[in-house]
Amino acid sequence: MVKCNMRVIHAQVSSKHQVVIPKEVRVLLNIRPQESVLFLIDGDQVYLRPKPSSFTDKLRGLHAHVWQQPTEKWLEEERTSWE
Repeated sequence: MVKCNMRVIHAQVSSKHQVVIPKEVRVLLNIRPQESVLFLIDGDQVYLRPKPSSFTDKLRGLHAHVWQQPTEKWLEEERTSWE
């Protein structure tokens, strides 16, 4: 069984197409005044994320498990998978 932790929080769009980010969302995502947010669009779904101050720092260590094995072994496995 798949467990879903999705919650629904309502906000209204103003006549100027503005939306106030609800307090519960601001607290959960640690969004402060004057910070930027990102809207990630996937088809008809939109995800709101705080914009990191540094994308490099935020992505540092991503897929680090790939480099835990010797690089030559990994590279050879990748090349073999292409054939």
